[in-house]
Amino acid sequence: MIKCDRKRLNPTATVMIAISLSLVVLLSLLYGYRPDLFDSVRWKWADRIVVCGPDVPATDGVIVIDIDEQSLEAMGQWPWSRAQLAALLEKIAAMKASAIALDFIMAEPDRTAAMVAHANNVDLHGSPPMADSPKEQRQKPDEILTRTLSRGPFVLGYSFTFDGKQRNQTNCPPHPISIEPPGSTSRGHTALPFFQAQGVICNLPQFSRAAAYSGFLNGQPDADERIRRLPLLISHNGAVYPSLFLAALMTDMADTTVTVQAGSGEQPCLEVGPYAIPVDRKGRLAIRFAAGRSNLPHISAKAVMADQVNAASVSGKIALVGLSAAGLATTYATPGNGRYTAVEVQAQAIETILGGSHIRRNGKMVLWETLLAWMAALLLGLCVSRLATGPFIGIGLVAIAACWGGTQLLFNTRQVLMSPLLTVAAITINGPILLLVTYWIRQNNAHQGMHEALVLMKSSQKELDSIITTIPDIIFRLDASGRITFISSAVVRYNRQPEDLIGTPILELVSPEDREKAFYRINERRTGERATSDLEIRLNISSSANNANGHDRYFSISAVGIYASPKARSQRFIGTQGIAKDISQRKQLEQQLKQAQQMEAMGSLAAGVAHDLNNILSGLVGYPELLLLDLPENSPMRSQIETIQRAGKRAADIVQDLLMIARRGVEDHIPTDINRTIGDYLKTLEFKQMEKAHPNIRFEVCLAEELIPANGSSVHLSKVVTNLVRNAVEAMPAGGTIRIETANRYLDTALDGYERIPEGEYVIIRIADEGVGIPDELLPRIFEPFYSKKRMGSSGSGLGMTVVLNTVKDHSGFIDIQSSEAEGTRFEIYLPAARNAEIAVKNRVVLEDYTGTERILVVDDIAEQRALAVRMLSRLGYRVASVSSGEEALTYLRKQSVDLVVLDMVMPKGIDGYETYRRILELQPAQKAIIASGYATSERVRETQDIGAGEYVRKPYTLENIGLAVRRELDRG
Repeated sequence: MIKCDRKRLNPTATVMIAISLSLVVLLSLLYGYRPDLFDSVRWKWADRIVVCGPDVPATDGVIVIDIDEQSLEAMGQWPWSRAQLAALLEKIAAMKASAIALDFIMAEPDRTAAMVAHANNVDLHGSPPMADSPKEQRQKPDEILTRTLSRGPFVLGYSFTFDGKQRNQTNCPPHPISIEPPGSTSRGHTALPFFQAQGVICNLPQFSRAAAYSGFLNGQPDADERIRRLPLLISHNGAVYPSLFLAALMTDMADTTVTVQAGSGEQPCLEVGPYAIPVDRKGRLAIRFAAGRSNLPHISAKAVMADQVNAASVSGKIALVGLSAAGLATTYATPGNGRYTAVEVQAQAIETILGGSHIRRNGKMVLWETLLAWMAALLLGLCVSRLATGPFIGIGLVAIAACWGGTQLLFNTRQVLMSPLLTVAAITINGPILLLVTYWIRQNNAHQGMHEALVLMKSSQKELDSIITTIPDIIFRLDASGRITFISSAVVRYNRQPEDLIGTPILELVSPEDREKAFYRINERRTGERATSDLEIRLNISSSANNANGHDRYFSISAVGIYASPKARSQRFIGTQGIAKDISQRKQLEQQLKQAQQMEAMGSLAAGVAHDLNNILSGLVGYPELLLLDLPENSPMRSQIETIQRAGKRAADIVQDLLMIARRGVEDHIPTDINRTIGDYLKTLEFKQMEKAHPNIRFEVCLAEELIPANGSSVHLSKVVTNLVRNAVEAMPAGGTIRIETANRYLDTALDGYERIPEGEYVIIRIADEGVGIPDELLPRIFEPFYSKKRMGSSGSGLGMTVVLNTVKDHSGFIDIQSSEAEGTRFEIYLPAARNAEIAVKNRVVLEDYTGTERILVVDDIAEQRALAVRMLSRLGYRVASVSSGEEALTYLRKQSVDLVVLDMVMPKGIDGYETYRRILELQPAQKAIIASGYATSERVRETQDIGAGEYVRKPYTLENIGLAVRRELDRG
């Protein structure tokens, strides 16, 4: 039996108790005031306690109606028409479900059903189509669902927002509930600090008015991405609203009153009918999840619609309807390594309440946990000085097991969750520290005199050797002449053994370019603040010149001189000692950062130049088009004007290259057939002329059959092919073969080529030549703007490869290059595949498609731009007026109205396009507008479109692009 003497504490025991209690007090303060530091571990331990608790039998009061893959296969892709959804809900209601909750939001009118009815030439009920307007056809399915919602115990879902944006605030208000604190008759007041919402995303107003109940869908996983709690109530605009699961439960009980019990020190509780629901201080319910998948009963919506469900399995239960199909359902990780869909989380919350399987944790738990940790610390402090290491560790392990078992037993019997984290942490942290302190005290008292000094010196030498062995940096020592006398084993990383370098002059390892600055500083004589620090040089410490791992890598050198005597007058220099830290990766990152900054600066310059050039080019592109419309086909002037027009368009193409450098020129991507893009390029006059100019070059084209589409811009991808083919031609002055290929490829693992290409499915464009190749030292620079090894003026603008790189990156793609001097080069462009995407067919447009007679106001600060836009739009039949600033536009619109505003985005001398349109909407809330700018699409353009503006038209204008944009916006409903 182990006995502890209580009558007298020796000094060691007193020190141990003081250290142990001090550590646990510090730990307790952190635990109490910064619980977020412990959340991750505490949650894992709490999850383990809950998962190891007794299984809770199901209440048979909840059922989940799944809109799963089988339902989508039978009834069509989601979203279904409102008529289909109404039919599903009516069948559930007919089976006598006590409450039916919808775990999704229907915020927009139904369009799907109208399209289906039109395609089938019948209405939703199978009758011949009626002569209704498109708007009335869209409203019918919504009216069907509205009638269904008004006739049953339906609970709609909505979502609160907390970002300050007010959404659907007044059109479709959700259903608040009454809150009654005990001892108070005031409504809408509670002592609990519920979450305060600022906005709401709601269903259509007619749905919200038709349904008698609704509840919010908000839920937030914890920091470890596992969901454990859901709020029951959220405040908004002075009222309190229930969650979807609480609203469904209240619908089942036909009771909309909640009583709040928030006693001091006790866990808050919400009383709803016969149920007392324990919550935390924010009004959140801790949900009891089953391990793995949800064990609640599920029914497929397909089975309901096919009348394959026994009504008894639904009768009297709360039914929750939600999405479980892959790709549509939101899933959450839960304690016990489970995966629950959003509707299953709501259903499990109801099951927790119905079954009374609550997880209880009141405000006193932290106090009890702290007291238990202090008791454990006191026990450790008393026993550590009197016990050997083995028994002490045994007591600690027993204490940890007892703590864990006690908290598990408390939860199993009382459903009270008390975390053992603080106590276990106190034991595991205090134990080793106390052992170390005790060991140090015993060692300090055990060694005396010279023997102790000798032992400590030998121990220190061994520890130093051990530390040096584990340090990844190279530690070295030189003699007075600069020869290596010691070098640490870190050089093994560079295929050199330390013994092979002993006696080697250190300067022989320094790259020749850096030897001059390293001559004195690496063989350092100085000490103190003047000694060498952070000297960056290149060292070649590899045993082979072909081994890039150690060939000319950058190192940061710190060195200090060594002297035989510490006395100033008798100092004798005996050598240098120092440390070399490999900084090659840092230097590479610095170089990449420098290149990125250069590209950013070049991009800003390119964007500004492009804007100014687009304004200048408008006349060269627009006026020739207007002149050609008025000239007869046989006019001798047509060829000259067409030449001017082609020159303007060519200049506009170069401007687009500048915008690509700025990474601001890529339009929205659509599914694109790469084979068609390449085929269209091969038919261009540019390619035909190049093929004719180089008869000694043969082109082989091998395009893969059944090529998967890729999301992208055909225009920009055509530029990639154009630039790569042009470079291949110029790399083959003696002739040869250029091969153009496409292929599908799936990478099971990442591919390390010119850049790292992650695994995935790709469409590949491959262009290979038999030319002069690219030297290894030039490969890193080939994508730099204006960098070229070609003779000045021989070809191109110097932007071709930069355009290639930026286009590929804007398409989320990758580039692999394989090149050998005198053998040729192969470029492979990897574009992410868009499997199952449909490629849009562009309809042919004629002039009559974009003419009109409406009134249009042109707002532009440049007179030439206004004049050109007025002439073009007038030529199309519109009645056009123009102003030179946003302020003038506001003055004009106060006096008279127009059908459309053509709005320039950048007007330096006044308010810009966004501010102009925002103020126009204050005058005319329904005013239509399109945006025009010489810049590419920017954040300011997107903000303007977010508040109601229509299409974006890039300058220089052409009759077709401005005419189509105007016509589409005027025709928009």
